[in-house]
Amino acid sequence: MGSRILCHISRFHSSLAVSSEHSHIWDIFASIALVRPPIIAPPMNDIEKRYQNFMLQRELEDSLRCDFELRQLRDERLLNERERLKVDDEEANLQEEIGILASVDEENWRKEADRIRKELAVGNLTKFSKTDSANLQRKIDEFLVLLVCQKFGREDGYLSRWHLPQLQNLPGESLKQTSERCLKELFSTEIHGEGISNAPFAVYFYCYPAQLRQRLKTQSRGAAIFFFKALYMKRSALLVKKDVVADYKWANAEEFAASVGHKMSYLRALSTLFPSYLLTKNISECAKKNKISKNSVENATTNVVI
Repeated sequence: MGSRILCHISRFHSSLAVSSEHSHIWDIFASIALVRPPIIAPPMNDIEKRYQNFMLQRELEDSLRCDFELRQLRDERLLNERERLKVDDEEANLQEEIGILASVDEENWRKEADRIRKELAVGNLTKFSKTDSANLQRKIDEFLVLLVCQKFGREDGYLSRWHLPQLQNLPGESLKQTSERCLKELFSTEIHGEGISNAPFAVYFYCYPAQLRQRLKTQSRGAAIFFFKALYMKRSALLVKKDVVADYKWANAEEFAASVGHKMSYLRALSTLFPSYLLTKNISECAKKNKISKNSVENATTNVVI
């Protein structure tokens, strides 16, 4: 991943060196991926489940029997002995007292466990998870990342599409300082991004359309967005500045891919944001959907022309 970023940066500097007309070709942005880690243990993937089953089986085969298992074997032996003596009408000669069977205790314990699970809703995440996409307590067993719709200082009702929070880099400011300023200027809640890195984990280049360059009155070729990652460890609700951020939500890997899947290059640039086994599948699905949509538009256009 580091070599890919270095490759992009080298191309970026090459573009700066080649151009003699403009001293500033790209607008530099820093974007922050604010991640809420799972509150409880996340579900295991297929490989982890197979490994767990293998280790449990190996532990069962290599371990010694516990007292309860020895008690089960004793009960089984005594019951078989009693059945044999019944056949021979010698039940009174049974030398050991059976008492309460281990299977009876096991059944009582199972009923008590079921009662506790039902009472405390153990394993029922729907009781604790919220449906509101802006609530931190939703999908408590998954990674969530913050997505926002920014206004970018416009007062004409413009709202950006869903993306990670970002701000433009100021002269003399490092990219990390820009990412930290992004947390302060976009949110009313005091956020201390734990684990924020000194170097970006991804970079994305976006070329401005001609109309946008005219409206911005800029000679910049486009935007270079450098992504930083930080953890949001608080449990309190996140408050945004409404004059800067129009809307926000916490999205898991599937929702993230669906929200930003309209721009596949942006999604691929952030392919390392979630664990690979989560996001790779969703990227493939979004690519297929976008291909189908594109083919549908082309077919519709062809039909109109004919």
